[in-house]
Amino acid sequence: MGRLPANAGARATVSDPQHPERVYAAGDTGVYRSDDGGQTWQATAQGIEKPSIQALALDPRQPQRLYAAAPDGALYLSEDGASSWRLLAGTGAVAAR
Repeated sequence: MGRLPANAGARATVSDPQHPERVYAAGDTGVYRSDDGGQTWQATAQGIEKPSIQALALDPRQPQRLYAAAPDGALYLSEDGASSWRLLAGTGAVAAR
């Protein structure tokens, strides 16, 4: 695989079962996507309020749908292959108040 940014701190990776060359990584500075098997990476955290992501999951039947979990309990959903994200209602530090 190619290199992620030095400060990415990747904690989780998933690959698209329908397009094996598409790989996602998440960590200290958000979510990244590679469309060439990890040779190059693009930041894809639009809509994620705090960049630190500790877990990433992909729906194998709908690989454009991904979930990203933040340390504060926030759960984000992307339905467009990580191009944009939205916070799921009732998750995160705001929901705990």
